[in-house]
Amino acid sequence: MSTGKKISLFIIISIVLIIYFFGYNYDYNNSYWISMLFFVLILFSYVGLTLSTYEKVVGENPGKFFWYPWKKIKYVFLSGVMTVFSIILIFSTLSISLELAKQRKYKFLDSKETNKIIGFISKLDSIPQRYGKRPVAYLSYSVKEKKFEFELENQNSKYKLNQKIKIKYSLKHPDMFEILEINRN
Repeated sequence: MSTGKKISLFIIISIVLIIYFFGYNYDYNNSYWISMLFFVLILFSYVGLTLSTYEKVVGENPGKFFWYPWKKIKYVFLSGVMTVFSIILIFSTLSISLELAKQRKYKFLDSKETNKIIGFISKLDSIPQRYGKRPVAYLSYSVKEKKFEFELENQNSKYKLNQKIKIKYSLKHPDMFEILEINRN
């Protein structure tokens, strides 16, 4: 087995292990470094897979590679297959991570270790997008003198400034919350 294949296989196994052990954190706290780690590992595995493909197609005499069109076509085809494989790996990694994060959130919020609190909309804003703006509202609440603020979609002006919102949050992870009731006053 070539060095490129060994490295790619190691990276793919690492990605699976990271998803298994850390994927449930995707939506909370340290999710940015996990996302970046996924993409860097996938990029390196792609490079390793294409280098091993190049080694296999070219053979022992890489100097003559560019004079044989059949070898070029074979290399481009195999590299395309590796690209499709990497894209499938990226999307499956993201979907698995998002599903694990959702399951983790519901596991904590459905347990008995939750509390209810009244939060409020601290500010309204709109985020510029390519074609218009996306309205958002910021939900704020405090747990044990620690303040939390989360962005919520505000389509159709669902939320108003200083509006009170009843939420349920996890005692273990106070950043995991669920909106129970919106005060319409």
